[in-house]
Amino acid sequence: MAFISKGIVAAACALLVGIAQAADIRIGLLLSQSGPLSSYGVPMKAAAEYAAKVVNDAGGINGNRLVVITEDDASNPTAFLNGLNRLIDEEHVVALVGPITTGFYQAGAPVVKEKTVPMISPTATAPNLTAGNPFAFRNNPSEDTNIPILLKQIRAKVPASKTMAVIYDNKQAADKIIGTLYESLAPKNGWTVQGVTTFLSGQLNYSDVVARTLKGNPDLVAAAAHAEDAANVARELRRQGYRGLILGGTPTVSQDYIKIAGDAANDTFVVVPYYFGAKTPQNERFVSGYAKAGGRATPDPWEASTYECIAMLAQALREAKASGDPSRVAEERTAVQRQLAALRDFPGLIGPISFDAERVAVKPAVIIHVSGGKWEAQ
Repeated sequence: MAFISKGIVAAACALLVGIAQAADIRIGLLLSQSGPLSSYGVPMKAAAEYAAKVVNDAGGINGNRLVVITEDDASNPTAFLNGLNRLIDEEHVVALVGPITTGFYQAGAPVVKEKTVPMISPTATAPNLTAGNPFAFRNNPSEDTNIPILLKQIRAKVPASKTMAVIYDNKQAADKIIGTLYESLAPKNGWTVQGVTTFLSGQLNYSDVVARTLKGNPDLVAAAAHAEDAANVARELRRQGYRGLILGGTPTVSQDYIKIAGDAANDTFVVVPYYFGAKTPQNERFVSGYAKAGGRATPDPWEASTYECIAMLAQALREAKASGDPSRVAEERTAVQRQLAALRDFPGLIGPISFDAERVAVKPAVIIHVSGGKWEAQ
């Protein structure tokens, strides 16, 4: 029988103990992988997985591996709630990233408050969405913060413009909010609102609603809709002869908007919390590394925001000394909530991020527009 030294045995035992103690720390993703919102959700999932890889390549969370577990809500509110509860109760995730829409977020917020699980949306933008819920976070400023920034810039760009028409999707909560904000804020910035037209997303013909929008020959049109519907509205606006600027909302911003709208998308202006061409060291590392890992070379703001959400949670998990131990998941959820709420000056992709008193990200904004078939910074 071969002789084995006590030192070797002790080292092997120590290694085994270390392996036994290591555990996966789980973050749940609530992102549409099918249905009409999948054009956002699929690349957002890729960005989350890339963010987890970056964290793990740098040593993980206190020696433990960070794992993201995705629930496909199929762009359906019932599927979303079922997935939310499964991630919390069966997968024992420490935190949640998602969902995509304001409406889904509003449905899930009471659940995470009751079960004390921090949830951060990369995309939801409705005002007061997180108010009164200590477990509700958002990495996207409110539209009532975004839109005034855009209107001030547009006023300077086209100072002679006097009238604006507003068209929005009355089915999606975020688009309805954006449309009503344009309606209320335009007069405060010197425009007369000639009319407000609404439609329901997914309809096949936009001719009549666009004709009503253009009835008074407005100088500007504000169109609030998610990418596919916004693209169809833009195409119809141009087909009916409108050549002015189109003012969008954050849900408009997608490569799909340009793919579907084609040249009709040119001169669309939106304010967003990210632009892939920003020349910060952290953004250049993200864009380069994400592309090498199979992501898009020109990531949308929502991919970038998802990446930031995972990175911010990773920092909160480290500071909360998260272990991945299922028996400690409840206390670790609360600890992560406290650390995330206290986050200040986190190095975001284009500038520092802090959470305000209602846990909404305070971060730089960028006005982008479509020119020559590409999103470009203003």
